Amino acid sequence: MTAPKLEFLKNEAGEEEGLSDAGIETFRDDPYASCAREAGQNSRDAGLNNGSPVRMTFDLIVGDREDVPFHESLAGALDCCRSQAHAEKEKEFFKNACAVISQAKLPILRISDFNTKGLVGPPEKSGTVFHSLLKSSGVSKKDSETSGGSYGIGKNANFAVSDLQTVMYSTVYAEESGEQAFAAQGKVKLVSHMDENGVHRRSTGYWGFPDGFRAITTKSVVPEWMRRSEIGTSIFCAGFRQSEGWAERMTYSLVSNFFVAIHNEDMEFEVDSGRIKINSNTLEGLLSRQDIEETAEKSGHSSELEFACQLHRCLVSEAATEDILDIPGLGKIKVRILAEVGMPRRIGFVRNGMLITDNLKNFGHSFTRFNGADFIALVQPCDDAAGKVLKKLENPAHNAFSAERISDPIGRRVAEKAMRNLGDKLREMIKAFTSAPTEDSLALDELGKYFAYKGKSDSAPDPTSESDPETYTYSAARVPVRKTGDAGRNGNEGGQSGGHKGRNSAKSGGGSSNQPGNRGAGDAGTSDKRTSVDLSDVRNRIILDSQGTAKSRTLYFSSPVTGLIELVLQATGVNTPESLYPVKAGGASIKNDKILLDVKEGERNSLLVEFDEPYDGPIEVNANKVGSGEVVE
Repeated sequence: MTAPKLEFLKNEAGEEEGLSDAGIETFRDDPYASCAREAGQNSRDAGLNNGSPVRMTFDLIVGDREDVPFHESLAGALDCCRSQAHAEKEKEFFKNACAVISQAKLPILRISDFNTKGLVGPPEKSGTVFHSLLKSSGVSKKDSETSGGSYGIGKNANFAVSDLQTVMYSTVYAEESGEQAFAAQGKVKLVSHMDENGVHRRSTGYWGFPDGFRAITTKSVVPEWMRRSEIGTSIFCAGFRQSEGWAERMTYSLVSNFFVAIHNEDMEFEVDSGRIKINSNTLEGLLSRQDIEETAEKSGHSSELEFACQLHRCLVSEAATEDILDIPGLGKIKVRILAEVGMPRRIGFVRNGMLITDNLKNFGHSFTRFNGADFIALVQPCDDAAGKVLKKLENPAHNAFSAERISDPIGRRVAEKAMRNLGDKLREMIKAFTSAPTEDSLALDELGKYFAYKGKSDSAPDPTSESDPETYTYSAARVPVRKTGDAGRNGNEGGQSGGHKGRNSAKSGGGSSNQPGNRGAGDAGTSDKRTSVDLSDVRNRIILDSQGTAKSRTLYFSSPVTGLIELVLQATGVNTPESLYPVKAGGASIKNDKILLDVKEGERNSLLVEFDEPYDGPIEVNANKVGSGEVVE
């Protein structure tokens, strides 16, 4: 029998294929989070639905380079691509790839799932799951019309975490006869090139049997670390980009996207050889764990983690209200609403246990502004009809719905009408749930028992005496609406300051707003010469000391200017904003209760601040640019 080998397809037409593969580039911005999300979705779709959760592991294995059976052929192909590269991007990539493959030890990310069907074959039969994953483009093959994806662009996320753009697969699946079958194959995506023998090759290569680029179906032929003993799938990303915090980056993606499936015990995960366990018991803690939050903050995804935490609170809170909407042309939709101070006034749409989006902007409902009380809402289909329609409307990135994805014009109009109807119903439901009726006056008769009864008197009332609280009618004061141009500056609907995560309303620090034109009482004045600075993505986290006292917190923000700025902090959890008095600010100075800090344009800042007394409520951060040579007041 011919031994398996790595071979690239011949490029008989001389087509030029560069490194910027559209599928892989989609996931370059955050490869770890994308890899975890896409792998999790595909494994969930392959679940056995036997009452037990789909279990997934994400482990780093470091082995000898020689343990990769085609490492010499891969090194040769990389060297050819490097010598023929012209673009600067390609030169950098292949320089690094050649360095990785030349090392004695090779890092590999192993993603394995259990309690799934595996990649059902036969591998060489067109239309099977195995064939769709390895050798198809834009082909859908899933067992259910309500599944999460269809092995489309999502499978390319595995290549994005490989510095060699090399991925291997092995699977055990049940044949129609009931017997277990094994299959394995590797795939490499580089650039079109001329090999060592002068033959023009395409960018894609396969490791397997060279006659027809066939998969390996004998378990003993593959390395021991690729073999499986039970039904399921293993994915191996060779030359794994082993960046610091990779496990935490995958973790925040898994808990942010699959919190519903995890809560329902449909999925469980283990990351970094079981160091991080994700299940229904650990989910709530992971959503608020400091190292996960800090990793999400550094990666620019803290808002996604915070939103997931708020939606999870809506999912589990006994105070939440649940209702079913039956939408013609769509199906039954379950809506769960939690009204709680500090919630972001947002809606989360979940399908197949995975969070998709927070809006229906392609159907005229962006859901960017709501009046009434603070709330969080969770929306998900509760029958197959609704799940089927939403899958058709979902884009390949799994983050939006659009009727334009339906080719049939009649079906497109029906879907658009149904989704607009859903948006209208959601607005009506939220308005009814969060709006409180108002009255011009209210007789407080129920307070009478707390006061002595005076009895009736024929004499005229004394104009200097206090009013009888039992008979006095209290009227609502007419308060003029204060106009401000800074409402909602930080993306909070309704112009609210704060980003409460919904874990403990009494202890929430929340996010912070930056409204320099809205100073409260007690704020020390600043020079008119200073220029107001509109900080972006302002956030903060409370730091408790050993006694559990909230005297410190860490501020996060980005500045649109370079130079010296002053920060003024205010407590907004009271009727009138009150100044907070910092006594320490790491890396900055304090003068006249203002924090002076040098910043750079576009650079993310992290500042630990300690106050003179405890405060665990929301805060407001105001910033001004200090001109050169100015004296701070």
